[in-house]
Amino acid sequence: MSVQKLMLKVSPRVQGAADELHVAAILESEGVNDRIAREEYGHKDVFTLASEVYKRMPAQTPPATKDAPKPAKEWTIRIIAHGPLYVLPSAVYPAVLMSLGGSAMVIGLVIATAIGWVWGMGMSSVAYQLLGHGRPNAAARMLRWLGLAGLVLGAGVGILLAGLLEGGDAGLVIFVVAQMGYQLACGVLFFYHQEARLAMLMLPVVIIGIVHIVSGYPPDLVLPAVVAGASSAALVLAAATMATFKKPAEADPRTPAARSEVAIAAVRSACYGALCAAILLFTDARFVAAEFDLAIAVAPLVLGMGAVEWRAHRFVDSANAELRRQRSPEKFKREVWRLFLHELVLCLMILGGLGTALMFVLRGFDALTFHGAILINAHMVLGGAYFVGFVLMRHERYAWLLGALAAVVAANIAAVTFLAGHLAPHGEVSILLYSGVTLLALFMVAVRRGVGRVYHYR
Repeated sequence: MSVQKLMLKVSPRVQGAADELHVAAILESEGVNDRIAREEYGHKDVFTLASEVYKRMPAQTPPATKDAPKPAKEWTIRIIAHGPLYVLPSAVYPAVLMSLGGSAMVIGLVIATAIGWVWGMGMSSVAYQLLGHGRPNAAARMLRWLGLAGLVLGAGVGILLAGLLEGGDAGLVIFVVAQMGYQLACGVLFFYHQEARLAMLMLPVVIIGIVHIVSGYPPDLVLPAVVAGASSAALVLAAATMATFKKPAEADPRTPAARSEVAIAAVRSACYGALCAAILLFTDARFVAAEFDLAIAVAPLVLGMGAVEWRAHRFVDSANAELRRQRSPEKFKREVWRLFLHELVLCLMILGGLGTALMFVLRGFDALTFHGAILINAHMVLGGAYFVGFVLMRHERYAWLLGALAAVVAANIAAVTFLAGHLAPHGEVSILLYSGVTLLALFMVAVRRGVGRVYHYR
């Protein structure tokens, strides 16, 4: 097919194109890839073909040169705070451990965290999809109903665990519901930009939890700490519920959002959350009640997840700004790859700084072991993989994202099951590090193949 025939085919869409990159985005959306550009049109790739199409256009509009506005400082602080806010309840975990008993509390914590992670990602995905369709009221209703369903699910899981575990009682049910409820409420308050309110509501429980720890875990502070934790979880849930009743400025349009599109997005997000939880908790659950450095090795990742999310957003914003500046498709591809590597390195530096600080503190108290250091580094590598995963989600590369993650999770489980004993002690630690490196490499391959495609940033 000649370029002229292609011009006739795409003419209605390319007439308003601002530059070659805009034309490239349109051609890619029409299914024209590098192979088709070479075999059917005789051009090296879709970008050179787009340049030819752009040159033949009757009129050309000068490209916009104004950069995308930088996000406000308040927005940046909110995103970075997400990681630390999720970990605030851990201040009273020692008191809960003393109250419920080690085995029951650890199992309840792991299961509640995993289910809350998966349910919360699906719930948030539905809300953001509806908001993107201009339906904030529908988003609020879904947050309420899905949140309530999550609490019911948590109660059912708690009752099941209480019946199966030795020493399980009503306290375990309350703990599972409170843990899941806090995670789901965090997602709702993040959706409505109420991170500051969440921090204020959790301040009392953090204070009493720290006092309990610093005082040497006195038994007479266990009950006040547990009650404070349960009360704060209830207050956070109430605040999240109230946030969903705030009426937006405009009513939802009468045309409903595409239900299948919303459902598919929710299922994909939930699957991604389930796999992320699996690779993390399958190893970390073994060390919750182990040596202190192994038990706390996940802290740099949890504290740094907000920064990981922040740098992923910054990459997309920077790529959009670069798209406005560049006229050359080839230069855009080079620059956006450079931007991606810059953000990945910066993300790893942030996680590395948190991990190094933790290792220095542990070393100062003579509490750092060789396997503890490896596990801390494994979590830092996983954080880098999660950053690349955020980018792939923005690019909608779900097939590669879920496929690669599922393969690594399966390999990790198999390796721990059959090989960890030969790498004792704590062979799971080295396996998690290798799994994180493999996952990061696979994700990098997917990003390298698609990071320069213009339609990702239009």
